[in-house]
Amino acid sequence: MRKNKQRGIIFLNGYIPEEKIYKYFIKGKCYIIFADGAANLMRKSKILPDVILGDLDSATMETLKYYLKRNVLVMKFTEQETTDFEKSLLHLEEKGIREIYVFGFMSLRPDHSLNNFSIMKRYYKKMDIYFVDSEYITNFIKNKIRFEYKVNEVISLLPFPYAKGIKTKGLQYPLNNEDLILGIREGTLNYSNTKKVEISFIDGDLLLFRKHFL
Repeated sequence: MRKNKQRGIIFLNGYIPEEKIYKYFIKGKCYIIFADGAANLMRKSKILPDVILGDLDSATMETLKYYLKRNVLVMKFTEQETTDFEKSLLHLEEKGIREIYVFGFMSLRPDHSLNNFSIMKRYYKKMDIYFVDSEYITNFIKNKIRFEYKVNEVISLLPFPYAKGIKTKGLQYPLNNEDLILGIREGTLNYSNTKKVEISFIDGDLLLFRKHFL
């Protein structure tokens, strides 16, 4: 059972989807984090975060002054062992927040983008973490998932780096106790053929990419 029913919202310094998408997830009790340079990107949105945090090497002084005048907490961390994304997750973990939506996880730097997926893998078994972009919502499956979906729409499965004993229902190209291994066999560009989809696996780590239809 979740310790804190608040929803965590993290904005990273990458591609932010259109306003209607991220505002859809900012509902009810939310704790909003702008991770460093995301504060620059989100300033025009007029959303006030609960905190701006990170090593603050990207947020401009003008931006920080703007939020400080509006009583937004600014937390600077000097240690370089963790990224600003991981610092954000650790901050939410301390607050007992376990349902987290992340925007801006894809950037111009492919190493940064891939590292964000690696960090999500490190924490997904104790937190419900979702990456959201303009079209898709992405998360690691915790062994089994069922969800409603539109028929004939893309669903991709990506092992990270492997997932064993995968079974699916409701997909055009079903998997029946099969393995996926990154660099050998992936499960991208599958399609739904029913309104209900089921996916399960026995061992490993498996990313699910599905559309959010917003």
